[in-house]
Amino acid sequence: MDDDALRARAWDGIVAFQRLIGAHGPGARLTETPAYVASAVPEIPSSLINAAVPRGGAPLHPRLDEIADHFASSPKWGAWVDPDATEDADALQARGLVLDSTPVLMAAPLDDIAGLGEATPAHRATAEDVGIVNDLAYDSTEPTIARAVHAFPADALHAYGLSVEDEVASVAMIVDAGEDAFVTMVATLPHRRGNQLASNVLKHALNEARQRGQTTTSLQASKLGQGIYARLGYRPLGEVHLYEKRPA
Repeated sequence: MDDDALRARAWDGIVAFQRLIGAHGPGARLTETPAYVASAVPEIPSSLINAAVPRGGAPLHPRLDEIADHFASSPKWGAWVDPDATEDADALQARGLVLDSTPVLMAAPLDDIAGLGEATPAHRATAEDVGIVNDLAYDSTEPTIARAVHAFPADALHAYGLSVEDEVASVAMIVDAGEDAFVTMVATLPHRRGNQLASNVLKHALNEARQRGQTTTSLQASKLGQGIYARLGYRPLGEVHLYEKRPA
């Protein structure tokens, strides 16, 4: 599968995850059109939770009035855009949004991922378990991610954890989008890092995804995380940009 096809699948995964937030977050509102999906969870001030995502490469700039209306009660919100979508970027900046983060899309056929079936077995976790570990891993002073995902229905995702000394130490979540296993919320408790726990839980999760019939996997990687995913067999497909509207 070529990079363009993998990249399209990765964007579909971002859409699928944002749809889950909009459908199941606390007090959430979901707007879904042929051009974009937008989730608003006003009580959680995070642009990762309150965000709009284009569908199928559709431009966001002609729809920014309705998107801004969707987020009218959200103190902080964001929009994901392709770096090549310069009209979208210019229009978002004209509305006062600023570039907040630039993760890298990475993807691969599942058959190219190294070590599937060889990892330490992980256990099924709840979405709330995944959120709690993420909040602790990223020094959140409030249960931001845990609050956003705790009500995700179990049949809408696949959540995994590895425990050390009866403590859930590392987690990952997969959302199936078509035939792609979109990976998100990979995190390890700070005092448990350096033991390949995240790699192991992810390989276990991806092996199960392959058994379900998924054929590819994709994710958004931080600059620090790219090396880990590259060693597993993911290949970089360029950046995605999150523009953020911050409280005045």
